[in-house]
Amino acid sequence: MIKMKLIAITILAAGLGLGSLAHQSKAETIYGGSYAPEGIRFPSTIELLAETPYYADPNQPDDEPEGTFAPQEVNVLTVESSWSSGRSIWKIETMFGPRWIRPNPWEIDMEPPKRITLLEETPLYRSKSTKGEPAASLSAQEVEVVAADKQWFYTNDPSSKAWIKVHTTWLSDLWAHIPVNQIGTVHKVQRKAHYYGLPANSDLSTAMGFGEQKLDWSNSKAGDYTIAREFTTIYDRAFEIQTDQGTTWTREKGVTILSANETIAIVRETPLIHDVWDGYKKEDAVIKGETVTAFEKIEERLESGRGPYSIWNNSTWYHVRSSKGTGWINKLFGEPESAIPVHWKVAVNDQKELFRYPEIPFSSSTLLLRDQTVEATGAWNGPNGGLWLKVHVDGRSGWIPFWNYSQDKIWDEDTNTIFHISKTNTNSLGIAPAANGGLQINNGGRIGYMEKEQSYLDAILLAEQFQYKVEMVKGRDAVTFSKADYSFELNAGDRNALISWHGTKDKSVQLAEMPRHTRDSWYLNLKDVQTLFGITQVFAGSEFSLFEKVYHVRLGELPTSAAKGRLELQAFVDDWTSREDYKSDQMPLQMFIEENGDHGGEGHLSQINGIVNDPDASVAPVTLFSLKASRPLAIGTHQLSVVIRIGERIIWKQNVEIVVK
Repeated sequence: MIKMKLIAITILAAGLGLGSLAHQSKAETIYGGSYAPEGIRFPSTIELLAETPYYADPNQPDDEPEGTFAPQEVNVLTVESSWSSGRSIWKIETMFGPRWIRPNPWEIDMEPPKRITLLEETPLYRSKSTKGEPAASLSAQEVEVVAADKQWFYTNDPSSKAWIKVHTTWLSDLWAHIPVNQIGTVHKVQRKAHYYGLPANSDLSTAMGFGEQKLDWSNSKAGDYTIAREFTTIYDRAFEIQTDQGTTWTREKGVTILSANETIAIVRETPLIHDVWDGYKKEDAVIKGETVTAFEKIEERLESGRGPYSIWNNSTWYHVRSSKGTGWINKLFGEPESAIPVHWKVAVNDQKELFRYPEIPFSSSTLLLRDQTVEATGAWNGPNGGLWLKVHVDGRSGWIPFWNYSQDKIWDEDTNTIFHISKTNTNSLGIAPAANGGLQINNGGRIGYMEKEQSYLDAILLAEQFQYKVEMVKGRDAVTFSKADYSFELNAGDRNALISWHGTKDKSVQLAEMPRHTRDSWYLNLKDVQTLFGITQVFAGSEFSLFEKVYHVRLGELPTSAAKGRLELQAFVDDWTSREDYKSDQMPLQMFIEENGDHGGEGHLSQINGIVNDPDASVAPVTLFSLKASRPLAIGTHQLSVVIRIGERIIWKQNVEIVVK
């Protein structure tokens, strides 16, 4: 029966240190995370011993449960790997659908396994006491379990013992006093794994770290082997491996090789590797433009032979049959299919090696590039966010990394590339609700207030945070805010702000609201703050942060003419933006082509697109952007201004004379 009520709880310390598990350091590591039920390592059913809060979301705060469950038995969907050693999150099946609970180990119970495997000679007693002589003893073997101590698994010391009642055919049922970390079950499995080495003739007890037998590594060799059986305790597991020399037990799980029956279209050049376990020193062949059949695959992380490279750690390797033989391929190991075609020139100033493929350590090229201009035909963002360019030089093709902190330059040969913009810094300010409807910054200082769900910030205090110079205008009730060559002016009783560049008026901007001016302060609506200071906003619950991006502009060559009645300009922007922020339009730069103070004019188009590829790098950040602007112009001579802005904050501005033919 389920008991419903809302409660607040105090979190108890788990009280179960992991230090007592140090002797298990050679065990197969089960990484943090949630696992589906499997043997006694991850139980399928548990009994709640006390009222237990439950949650509709695993990340819901402890003091905001959806309700509580009365003591009862529940079915487990997933459980964290640390459940036997401390407080963990369990996903359970309920009448409402999946819910999450967070009991401590002493707040649950579970049935003992129906059969366990004894790892060593074990004495048996008629009662739960070791004071008298044992009634019998059993050698290492599998036995049937009749009963067990309540919470037989719960202990602060995994080597401490629990009473387990086992069935014998000659003396009926007797009690065995067994260390908790040795209470385990063996079940059959049939799967394949690669091992870099295995001990010869190791028995289960030795593999689990018990007994006196030393491991024999003299005939150890790497290979793909079949795992026949698995031994599982609440802490650990061991595997029985079939090798050419017989069977052996190990606590290492190896690299799992899964069976597959898939067809894969190979569009671009992909190496066929004979041995993926040896650092990919050389390929057997290169395949392209064919469909191969995969009969095995590896989905888990591979670490061997990587050096500093990590492109393949989270991507799948396939064992395939192809027109050029059998071998292993990886869709990220070779020419990336999701690379974007480009038509660029690249001035390489920093020394770079020409790689055969991006982020792959082996290469048939030893060519080093420096202080030369090359042609680029492809661009690709790697999984770690690095941008790679496919270039052609001296009759050879390959890939080079592009670093946004270098002095390398790119020109788009299809559009006038007039400059490069690099982000040099990001300034941030966190703002949170305060008492009486106020708003405060991180150090607790008041910076504004809320009114009718609108935020108003003190522009004077905000200017101090973002290092603007503030000056009162003599003879008028007005104030100017300036930083570098950009400034804006606020006037009391005026809804317009005056924007200036190099001390010269640029334009007048109508604000969302008139500034709220008192004797010593000027309060602006948050929308106007973003517009005038050129900042973006990110929310996190009731708090928000303001971000000011600082850019450096490297001017290239401005055009002097335009053809076909349209001027098109382009700039490259070096930045770092997450895919999530990019998709939510968090790149605020805009480029304007202005004439006669029209600030863009009719038919003006400005856009910024990231150089991004999908799907194999879908979580990688975007590091290079193309900022474009175009404007129709009548035949004749035009005096234009090219301006880069964030909101109304001018980043860069320059005048240019354009002749349209």
